[in-house]
Amino acid sequence: MAGTITLDTPVMPGSNLYIAGQTAPGSGIQLRNGRSGQSPLVIVNTHDLVVRFLKLRPGPSLRPSPVVDALSIENGRRLYFGNLSLMFATDENFSLHVSSGISADITLERSIVAYGLDNSTHPKGKHSKGALICSKEGTGNECGRVTLWGNLFAHNRDRNPDVNGTGIGPVEVVNNIFYNPVSQFGELYDHTGNLRFVYVGNVALTGPSSGARAAWALEAFEFNKDHGITVIARDNIAARRIDCAQGRPFPVLSPLAWLTQAADPGAPESVSAMPARDVLTRIPRLAGDRIAGRRAPDPLDARVLRSLARCEGRVIDAVEEAGGWPALSGPVQRDSDGDGMTDAWEQERDGLDPWTADDPWALDSRTGLPAIEAYLAELAGDLPPANRPPP
Repeated sequence: MAGTITLDTPVMPGSNLYIAGQTAPGSGIQLRNGRSGQSPLVIVNTHDLVVRFLKLRPGPSLRPSPVVDALSIENGRRLYFGNLSLMFATDENFSLHVSSGISADITLERSIVAYGLDNSTHPKGKHSKGALICSKEGTGNECGRVTLWGNLFAHNRDRNPDVNGTGIGPVEVVNNIFYNPVSQFGELYDHTGNLRFVYVGNVALTGPSSGARAAWALEAFEFNKDHGITVIARDNIAARRIDCAQGRPFPVLSPLAWLTQAADPGAPESVSAMPARDVLTRIPRLAGDRIAGRRAPDPLDARVLRSLARCEGRVIDAVEEAGGWPALSGPVQRDSDGDGMTDAWEQERDGLDPWTADDPWALDSRTGLPAIEAYLAELAGDLPPANRPPP
């Protein structure tokens, strides 16, 4: 299956699940809203979930709504999101919340987070937002051990990202690009508890929509005398660019963020950071719903990547200002036995039969993995194809 799915109600997956968008042919799968007034993908009270290679682009609700994110998470553990295209939310493009228990061990990587709709259908008016991390309600709930790695944020008014946290573990923002906010890049708060924040190897760049308020890559705000913020920041780049000329540096940390820096950085971040000087060349080749040799960036992802390269683009109010939702298609490959693996792939593997539906868990002769796991990993580019030897 490939193409656009228009939703009247959100998709709400359960636990112990792998949503493998890499199995879609052609340009992949795009979720957008029809009559729904919520996020297209809502993750609630869920654990052990993997979501890869999807385009989540809701668009404005028919009536004013405060809850249209591109991806909404509430109370989750051990969640992985990779190679997504998150756009056209009227609240945050990426939202992580805790209302009961814990939200922890969550990763968003190699994704494009862009074009949050500004003056659209949110009841508060202008509301183009990138990501909200660890918002919280109630007491005794915990949120932390969250990683944003290798993502491209572009053309979101603010919340690039907006971060809270509690003492269970850090929020780590590593090797991301933040481009063209209106008013703010990153915002750190102590509303929910003691926030430990790691900011390493990132690039923050102003653009055509950026105003004077976008003065730091990270701003810290203290509101609760019983809580504190600890910042670990190193090897970040912040620059103002006009017409793609050499950027003029501006401070990474606001004065208060500077004062909250840890004297001892403690344990290293959960991912290995590349130097910030390499981020602008490497991350645009990795981010978004794309698979090398199989799926190129679609027109919307390509538009974001092009705007970064050319120092252009702007925060938008309507989907049409970015060219609208593209039409997606692709040839469907035959899967005669309906076991989730194409006939052509099974025919390349010893011990598999495209007419036998009970072999997905047979061990793959080349990798030693269950066949279905090897199939998904190869489609995602995690393993080289069978007709090409490993490096």
